[in-house]
Amino acid sequence: MEDIVSDIDILPYLKQLEQENQEEELEDEEIRYHYIEILDAPRDLPPPVELTLKDLTHLAKELGLIKLCWPEIENVEFENRVNFPESYLTNSNKEKLLLLYTENFRKQFSYKYPNRKQLFLASNNECGMQKMVCNTVRPTTLPYPEIESWKDCAKFVGQGVRFEPFDIPTLIPNRFYSPHTIFIRRAGQSHEIACALCSLLIGLGYDAYVVFGYAVRDVTLRIMSRVDSPYPPDEEKDQVRDEGEDNKKYTVRPPRDLRSKFLLMMEQKEIDKIKAEEERQAELEKQREEEEEKPPFDELEGMRFHFWVMIRTEGRAIDEVTFVEPSTGMPHPVSSPMYSGIESVWNHLNYWINMQDCKEGLGSIDYNLHDVTKWEHLLIGEPLHWRQTVENLQMDDDEIALAKLMEEKHLDMPMPWSTKIYITHSVLKQKYPEGVMTTWYKRTLVEEYAPYVQYDGMVVKITRFKDFDCTIPTRVEDLYENRQDKLRKIVFDYNTQYITEYFGPGREDAVIEHRYHSKEPETNPRIIIFNSNARHDGLERIEVEREHMLENYVDREDLFYFREVNYARKGYPPPGFTESHRKLIIKVVEKFHRNKAIPARDDVATREFAIVERQIHLQYHFGEGKVTASTRNFIKPAIAEMGDDVLFSPDVTSGYEAEIGARPRRQLELFLLFQKMLQEEEVSISRIREIEDQITEFVALRDHETAFPKLDVSLFNIEQNEDYRLGMLEKEREQQEHKEKEIEDAGVEYLAPYLSKLGNPESLSPRSAAKIREECLNDFKQMLLNRAVDIQKQFEYWTQFLKDKQQWYSINQDTIQEDDEIKYFQDVNELTFLLQCYEIRLGRHRDLSSLRYEAVVRYLNAQLKPLVDAYQEEE
Repeated sequence: MEDIVSDIDILPYLKQLEQENQEEELEDEEIRYHYIEILDAPRDLPPPVELTLKDLTHLAKELGLIKLCWPEIENVEFENRVNFPESYLTNSNKEKLLLLYTENFRKQFSYKYPNRKQLFLASNNECGMQKMVCNTVRPTTLPYPEIESWKDCAKFVGQGVRFEPFDIPTLIPNRFYSPHTIFIRRAGQSHEIACALCSLLIGLGYDAYVVFGYAVRDVTLRIMSRVDSPYPPDEEKDQVRDEGEDNKKYTVRPPRDLRSKFLLMMEQKEIDKIKAEEERQAELEKQREEEEEKPPFDELEGMRFHFWVMIRTEGRAIDEVTFVEPSTGMPHPVSSPMYSGIESVWNHLNYWINMQDCKEGLGSIDYNLHDVTKWEHLLIGEPLHWRQTVENLQMDDDEIALAKLMEEKHLDMPMPWSTKIYITHSVLKQKYPEGVMTTWYKRTLVEEYAPYVQYDGMVVKITRFKDFDCTIPTRVEDLYENRQDKLRKIVFDYNTQYITEYFGPGREDAVIEHRYHSKEPETNPRIIIFNSNARHDGLERIEVEREHMLENYVDREDLFYFREVNYARKGYPPPGFTESHRKLIIKVVEKFHRNKAIPARDDVATREFAIVERQIHLQYHFGEGKVTASTRNFIKPAIAEMGDDVLFSPDVTSGYEAEIGARPRRQLELFLLFQKMLQEEEVSISRIREIEDQITEFVALRDHETAFPKLDVSLFNIEQNEDYRLGMLEKEREQQEHKEKEIEDAGVEYLAPYLSKLGNPESLSPRSAAKIREECLNDFKQMLLNRAVDIQKQFEYWTQFLKDKQQWYSINQDTIQEDDEIKYFQDVNELTFLLQCYEIRLGRHRDLSSLRYEAVVRYLNAQLKPLVDAYQEEE
C-alpha cells in the first residue's frame, strides 16, 4: 500500500519535468541560426603553420608516397664510395612502369582500407634513387660450405651485420640500402638485414620472404636481456666413486627395524613439512624472478615496425614455416609472442598483403600465399614456378608447348638492381664486424671473438650471474680453439673458487680434465682426469692433496683399478723417518677386480702396505655364497735384518680362511707370497714416485702453456698462416732465380760474331757499342720469333695429321682389321702425347722469352761496358 502511494506522489513531478524539457526544445528551435550565418560568425583559429620542403618530404615518407618523376643523379658519394653501377643511379623503363603500377595500387588500397597502416612499397637506395622493395632482393649463392644451410646462413648474417634501430619506430623507414652495401658496411636496419638474409636464403634454394609487421620493444631494439643464452650451463656430474660397489651383492642382510612406527611417522611429517616449505619458497622465488624479468610497460606496444624473414616449406626441405630474426640469426616458431602482427611479405617475385586478423596471434594465420582471399597480390600473375598449365590429353607436344606460350602474360618483377652479394673468405672467417661481439643475455654476458683475434685462442667468454641485474657473478666459462695444448674450455666457479680446464684429444699426457683451487692449490684437492685409452697404464683419474692421493685405473690386464696413498704431514715425520724433498709415504692401499680364472681364496681384492708399521695386509675376494673373505697379514722384519735373503718364520704371518675345510697354506707358499708382496711394495712405491713426477711436470707445463700460449694454424688457412705464405713467396723467388740462372749459364757468346767482324777490338766507341747492341738484340728477337713460329707450325702439322687419321678411322672403322685398329690407337696416343709436348714447349717458350731477352740485355751491357770504358780512357 505504501508503494502505491509513493508512485502516486511522483507522477505530478514527472509531468512537470516533461513540460520543462519541451519548452527548452522550443526555445532552441527559435534561436537556431542559418548555416551561412554560422560560417560567417567570428571564430578563434590557431596561428598558421609554415610548411617547409623538409616537412612535406617527411609527410610524404610517412604516407609512403611513391615518386613518379626520376631526376638524374650525378656525383654521388656514399660513405667514401663514388663509383656505382648505372642501376643504382637510374630506373629502367620496366622499373618505372612497376613504380607507376605500385603507386596506383597503393592509392586504391589506402582508399579501400583507410584504417590500415601505409604499406612499405618503395624507398630510396644509398644513391637517393627510389626503388621498389621487391627489386632490392638479390638472390645470391656464395661458394662457402660453412653457410650452405639456413641455420648457418642466418647465424652468419646475425653475427656479421651490426643492427641499427629505427629513429622513429612507428614510421616506415626512409632508406633501403642494397644487400651488397649492407655487407660492405656490415651494418643495417632490420629491413636491410632481412633483405640481405632473404637474398642468401633464396640463393640456397629456400622459399624465403621478407616480412613487414610489428614486434615487441625488445626485438625492435635488439634487447637480449630477457632471452636465454645460446650457451646453456653444463650440468655438473658428481665425481663420487663407490669403491665397494663390486661387493654390494655380498653385503649382510640388515637387521629388523625395531624403531617406533609412531616416531618414524612424526619424523616423516617434519620432513614433509620442511619439504613443503622449501617448495613454497621455491615457488615464491620463481614468481619473484618472473616479475623481475617481466618487460616494462611500453606505450608503443603493437605499433613498433619491424622486419624479419619467413621460410616456407615449398622450397628446399624444411619441416615447417619458420620465422628468422635477422638481427640475431635465431629461428622462432610462427606462434612466437615476439611478433604481434604482419602487414605484408615479399621476395624477388611478388608482394603479398596480409588480409587476415592477427588478434589471435601469428600462429593462427594461414601462410598459403596462393589463397588470394587471405593474401592480396600486388602483381596479378603468379610466379612462373607456381603456374600450372592444364594439358589436354589429346594435345601433342607441340600443342602443349604452344599453349604454355600463349598463357596470359602479366607484368612481372624486373631484374634486381643491386650488385651481386660478394663476401670475401676473410670476412667469413672474421664473423663479427670488429672481430668481437658482446651480448647481454638473461643473467649471462657473452663475449664472442673471431678465431685468432685473441692471442690465447679464446673464442667465447661466458659470465653467468645470480641476479637479473647481472651484478653478482657466479661462473665464468672461457672457450678456446686452435690451441697447441688442445685446451678447449676453462671454467671458474666463484662459489668454490675452483678452476676446471677441459682438453681435447691429442695431448701427449692424455689429460682431458684438470681441476684445482685458484687461490690455495696446494692445500685443496687437485683432480686430473685422463683418456685411459691413450695411456699404456690405463690411468683414468688422479686426486691429489697435501697428505692424500687417489688413483683410478680401467681396463688393465692385471685387474688393478684403485690406489690410495697417505703421506705424512709436512714437518711431522713418523718416528725413525727423516724428511726429504719428497713426501713421506706412510700407507698404500691397492684394489683389484675379481679374476674368475683363479679361486677366490687366492685372488687378492685389497692389499695394504703399512710403511710406518712395517706390515702388509691382504684381503681376498668373497667366494660365491660366502659372507666373509679370507685375509692374510705379514710383519716385515726390522730394517737391520733386511738383506739379500729375507728371513721368514711362522711368527711374521697370520691369516683367516673363509672357506671351511680348506687346506692350510704351507710355509713355502707363505714365504713365496711374502717375498712377492715385498717386491710389489717396491714396485708400488716406485710407481707412486713416477706419478708424483708426472703431476709436477704437468703442473709446470700448464703454467708455461698459460703464460705463453701457442696456436695451431692449418696449412690451408691463408689469412693466418703467415709462415706458410712467406714460404710460398720464397719458393717462387727461388724458382724465378733458377730460371734466370738457367738462361745466364747457357754459355752462349752473343757478341762473338759481331766483334769478329770488327777484328775483335779491345775498345769500342759508345756509338759502335750501341750499334752492335741493337743488331744483337734484333737478331735475338728474330731468333725467338722464328723458334715460336717453328713450334707453332709443328703443332699445327701434327694436329692436322691427327685429324686426318681420326677421319680415316671414322670412315673405315667397320671394315678395319683388329691389328690395324690396335696400331691406330697406339698412333693416336703417341700423337696426342706429342701434341701435349709441343703445347708445353710453346707455353714455356712464351713464358721464358721475356726473361731470356732481359738476360741478354744485361749480358750485353755487362760485356760492352769494359770496351766503352777502355775507349774513353784512350781518349
